[in-house]
Parts: sequence; structure tokens; C-alpha cells
Amino acid sequence: MTKIVIDTLGADKGFEEIVKGAVDALSIKSDFQLILTGDGDAIKSELDKYGFDKSRIMVEDAKELVSNNESPTVAIRTKKNSSLVRALEITKSDPEAVGMISAGSTGAVLAGGIFKIGRIKGVLRPALCPLLPTMKGGKVCIIDCGANVDCRPEYLVQFALMGSSYMKACGVENPRVALVSVGVEDKKGNELTHEVFARLKQLPLNFVGNMEARDALSGEYDVLVCDGFVGNVLLKSIEGTASMVMKTMKKEVMSSFSAKIGALLMKKALGNLKTAMDYHAFGGAAFLGVEKILIKSHGSSNAKSVTACVKQVLDLNELKLVESIRSAVVPEGVGETVENGNGND
Repeated sequence: MTKIVIDTLGADKGFEEIVKGAVDALSIKSDFQLILTGDGDAIKSELDKYGFDKSRIMVEDAKELVSNNESPTVAIRTKKNSSLVRALEITKSDPEAVGMISAGSTGAVLAGGIFKIGRIKGVLRPALCPLLPTMKGGKVCIIDCGANVDCRPEYLVQFALMGSSYMKACGVENPRVALVSVGVEDKKGNELTHEVFARLKQLPLNFVGNMEARDALSGEYDVLVCDGFVGNVLLKSIEGTASMVMKTMKKEVMSSFSAKIGALLMKKALGNLKTAMDYHAFGGAAFLGVEKILIKSHGSSNAKSVTACVKQVLDLNELKLVESIRSAVVPEGVGETVENGNGND
């Protein structure tokens, strides 16, 4: 039976929300099991609050926490009884475990994905790839958003290939791939983007050229290719702007009686806006390029987020995401362009 492993420790809102989300996720389908790692006694006590098929959730006792303040690589290598390390080990060793979810330390999750689960042969650098809503009602992915802050051109070439495979798995037939730059003209950018631009034009991709950050959510693109430094700044700028807009709107609505009346008349529209900007409904960021589906959920994940992440893993497994990336990452005739070797250097 298909299994999904969930690390219950490290989330800002506590393990209780993770457990609730796991229980809620059982209603998605009937043919999978969940393995929860963390404080076994606490998890079992929390599970007792809910009614569900007990055979579908297993608990693995691993009480240690990998915190955000620790060195990710040191923690992965030394904290053998941590919930994160046990989750990674189970995901790696159990052939029925198709994927894993964690809201814990981003650095540790990514390091664990590489050192414990392992890279797909041929992948030079796995990349973190979140999905964001667009103005046209679709989704766009940013690859990379922080896993690789210093990149060589061949890394970004593979990011484009992996991102395109990801969006195809998400239902986009012919993903439009754009390179994040400081202008849409072909010659805009720095040395890195100039070289990547030339290489992407030669790939079997729907490469549509450069893209400016202001158009990230326009709906005109499906995959935004950049190094992890640029991607992280882009992602957090979008998150910060969205947060400011929502808070300012709420403040202005409460500022006067007429504003409150106006908000009441626009209740449906405002509700739709809030729903569109609710990242909890989008699942987590996929760490592309490792041998199993690995989802890094938001640190402030609630039960809704966890349920969405479980559905995300199930959908991506059904659509054979890992196999698609494996076949796309070094397609025939591109291997020499990307880099010789198997990517395990």
C-alpha cells in the first residue's frame, strides 16, 4: 500500500495541527497509509481525540527536534533519533513510501533530502520549487527559491527541465518557461542569465525568454527559472507584499463606517481574494531532483496545509513526477551541454 511519511515536529503551530491535518487527509482516498514521526506518546494521545481507521496511521517514536538554529548537515548526521531523520530514513528504505512532508527546518529538510534520500542520477543540484497563484487563476512555480544561492549555468538549465516536468505533472500541457532577469529583452541580465538564456533556447522546452519580477504572477508564465538567491528574494517579496495588502485593506475597512458598508457590499469579492492568497491551500514547496517526493511545507502550516500536502504527494506520485524528472533531466543530446558525470559529485 502507498505510504506517506510526515515529520510532526518543527512546525510553528505545534504537532497538534500536523496530526489533525493527517487525520483529515485520510478522507482524500482510502488506499494509502500515513507514518507520523515524533513524540510517539504525544502523537497517540492526540490521535485518540479523533475517530478514524486506526490501521491507516502508524506512529514512529523519534522525540528529538532538529531546530532552525542548528547546522543542517551536522543535525542530519548526528541526530539519529530526531523526527526528521527518522522520517527521511523511512522514506528512503521503505519501497512503499512514495514521499515525505515536513514543516521543520528548511535547511535540514533539504540537506536530508540529498544525504538521506539521495539525488536522482544525473541531477547536479536539487531545487526547491513552490507554487504561487496567478492573476488568471492558475499556478506558477519558482525554481529555485533558496536551495542553491550560488549557481552555475548548467544548474539553471536543469532547473528549467525539472520545473517543466513538475508543471506537466500539475496538469499544464506545455509549460511556458521564463528566465527571471532585469528586463524582457534578450540581452538584459548578468553573465549568468546571458549564458543560461542561450542554453535554454537550445532545449526541447517552451522557453519564452526573459521575465521581469513584476510579472511573476501575471499568468503569462508557468515556470520561473532563477538561482536560489534571486528566487528567495522574489518569493519573500511577493509574500511580504501580499501580507501588507491584506493588512492595509483590513485597517482601511475598519477606519470608517462608510468603509465597513463598502466592505460588506464587496464581501464576496474580498472573500475570493483571501482564498486566492491563502497559501495553506496550495500544499508545500516540492524539492525536485531527489529519489522520492519531498514536500517542504510552510513553517506556519496548519491542519489545512498538511492535508493539502498529502494530496500533493498523492497526485505527484500518481503522475510519476520522479520518473518524469529522471527522464527529462539529461535528455538525449543534452547531456554534454549540461555536464558530464552522474551528478553524484
